[in-house]
Amino acid sequence: MVQNHEVVDSKACTKEVEQVLASYGEVFQEFQELPPTRKQDHAIHLKEGPSIPNLRPYKYSHSQKNEIERFIGDMLNVGIIRPSISPYSSPIILVKKKDGGWRFCVDYRALNKVTFPNKFHIPVIDELLDELAGATIFSNP
Repeated sequence: MVQNHEVVDSKACTKEVEQVLASYGEVFQEFQELPPTRKQDHAIHLKEGPSIPNLRPYKYSHSQKNEIERFIGDMLNVGIIRPSISPYSSPIILVKKKDGGWRFCVDYRALNKVTFPNKFHIPVIDELLDELAGATIFSNP
């Protein structure tokens, strides 16, 4: 099936995108706190036998160490993370972004090796759309 595509002015498209982004600005904000409690809270289920991974940090340059401390300080101040006395430990990696900044990543590979993965079925989009067939009013409880 061949479809005719209308040529759209890129400036008009940009204005429309900016309007949509402005109207849904709260969706694109930085996190300000930990997420609310959900029906299913996160838990780590360990396999029998392996010890708890508690890895030493990687070696960092002085500038990277300062950047990591800044990231952690900012996240603590905002409330995204909180101090922990957990026996689990995973090293941090800083990855350079295209804009020259740093991306803060945690290396969970050792922890993933000794845990059971959570297995939840992902809903099939066709089934979800079938459930919405004919619906005209949507609400959030």
